[in-house]
Amino acid sequence: MIDQNLSQEIQDWIEQEVDKRNADGAVIGLSGGIDSSVVAALSKKALGDNVLGVMLPANGTINKDVEYAELLADKFDIETLKVNMKEINEPLEKRLKNIDIEETKREHWPQTKIPTPNPAEQNIQTRLRMMTLYYIAEKKNYVVMGTSNKSEMLTGYFTLYGDGGTDMRPIGDLNKTQVWELAEVLGVPEEIINRPPTGGCRGDESDRDEKEFGISYEDFDQIYESINNNDDLSKFEKGDVKRVKELIDAAKEKDHVPIFKIAE
Repeated sequence: MIDQNLSQEIQDWIEQEVDKRNADGAVIGLSGGIDSSVVAALSKKALGDNVLGVMLPANGTINKDVEYAELLADKFDIETLKVNMKEINEPLEKRLKNIDIEETKREHWPQTKIPTPNPAEQNIQTRLRMMTLYYIAEKKNYVVMGTSNKSEMLTGYFTLYGDGGTDMRPIGDLNKTQVWELAEVLGVPEEIINRPPTGGCRGDESDRDEKEFGISYEDFDQIYESINNNDDLSKFEKGDVKRVKELIDAAKEKDHVPIFKIAE
């Protein structure tokens, strides 16, 4: 269970970090999912009216994404802005597909063990969203709030310079199970809490996180914590423990950019 003071501690941290950057507020990309909803609610409580929720429907967006984003914004009285990314996404994707390059088939997202079809095309959406959020943030002297949780970061379930491109990660040290618990504390609408997590890049809900992980978030989080604490793993299925280790090992360097060091 999460600490009862966790919500306030994160709010205080948000306020301090935004002030440290001499920013006036925060921009959050609202996807209609649990993570962006929790970050938006925390930011609103920390920064008051100096928060802007941005909806960025693209090729992989479904109506429910926008519907739930609006539901969250109404619940917490968050100012919103909607930018239709399809008008950019579709012609850009078409143009890039016309580049004369030989495609290498791959089984997993880059630097992960998570299976995916067409990562190059799907990642266009997340990187366009990142560019748009930073454009808005720089116009308003705001920071871009990250919405990735610890479970996603550990498994590499994010796009470099897409949803991984942010100024701050308020829930970056909370696993998915803790995010669900915090959502209950904050009063996030039940429809959002109970919604199965998806990547939101395929125009339907087929890209469910747990289907692609090959293990539920609850099991992943429990096994990871047991590994981290050197606890007995015999209470878990061997295949699940193997899968958790495989996911973490594949993604452990994803957020690290190698830098050549000059010999002294």
